[in-house]
Amino acid sequence: MQGLTLIGSGLHPLLFRAEIQALTGPIEIINPRVLYIPLTESSLERLSRAALLDEVLSDSGRYWVNPQASQEDLSQKIADWAQKNLPEGSFAVRTRRLGVGIPGFSRSTIDKEVGAQVSSKSRPVDLENPENIISVVISGPEDGPIHRDDIGQNSPIVVWGLNHPYWKRESYSGRAPTERPFFQPISLDPRQARLLISLAHRRTSETNTVIDPFCGTGGIAIEAALQGIETLASDLDSRMVEGTLENLASFGVEATVEVCDVSRIHSLWGSRKGCSFVFDPPYGRSSWTSGKDMDPFFEALSAAHRIDSEGTLSTMLPTTPEALQATPSDDVEVMGMPWSELEPMIIERGWKPVLRTPVRVHSSLARMVVVCHPAD
Repeated sequence: MQGLTLIGSGLHPLLFRAEIQALTGPIEIINPRVLYIPLTESSLERLSRAALLDEVLSDSGRYWVNPQASQEDLSQKIADWAQKNLPEGSFAVRTRRLGVGIPGFSRSTIDKEVGAQVSSKSRPVDLENPENIISVVISGPEDGPIHRDDIGQNSPIVVWGLNHPYWKRESYSGRAPTERPFFQPISLDPRQARLLISLAHRRTSETNTVIDPFCGTGGIAIEAALQGIETLASDLDSRMVEGTLENLASFGVEATVEVCDVSRIHSLWGSRKGCSFVFDPPYGRSSWTSGKDMDPFFEALSAAHRIDSEGTLSTMLPTTPEALQATPSDDVEVMGMPWSELEPMIIERGWKPVLRTPVRVHSSLARMVVVCHPAD
């Protein structure tokens, strides 16, 4: 079966893989940031929702770097591949590296050698405005990753292919929180909002509706609405609801946004199917350890289960910077309590965590991304 090679952002390789798996199903891990998936009718549409995907390659090749490997041999293999797969028309070879690259393999040399071997009257080199691009990715070890990963570094590998003509990397230009008409310091970054939405997808349960009971300034609502997903948002603060509506209007998209306490969202939205509950719960309080402070989060879990007991849930919770260095077995603090205490409280409300990993917000702030499926 024909497939696609996917190159991920270096922001968080573990979440890149989790996102692609949530969107498309089974993945082959070539490298922590390089994946291969089968090409289906819905692949490109699903990949358009991804937040951490940098590049999509079709008709791709691979070259494992072992002691016998050489740059000359690699260039020859890419040139041989190009003779079979490169369409007629102008082209350029563009090589980049992941991590620290691979010693002895030069990006500029590969560009020149492959270009010289492939160039012909029907396939001239055009570095300015090529009709086709041969993308070459030299994938070596990461240079001091800031996020924990659950797989070791694979052997160095070079992958290449044609940039897929029907996929374009998502641009967040103009969507930063400070660029919206209504801004508050609590606003969620658009890439993080899109990531939370895509992590909530499941191949076995298509997302028809995104529900955010803590909409704030509308970061999640904006990203869901831009994807054409029905979006239901609410907040207890009427100023946030008005601001969210203003922000949505500035992007020319619509969502249903209401003033509502989280405990009453089931009465507001009713029972539904195909829901993803995606939210960034309010924090910034002096402590998460009091029962009153925890109530909104637990009320959101209970209400979500009442609305759609077969849905999914994706959120970011307060954690400590030390969580970034922890292993999966470490009992890290989340929302002011050990995870071993919080997890059963989440399960009691109908949700089973299937993914838990920390993300760095800045040097002294971290969040725990938690994705849940139905517990029963």
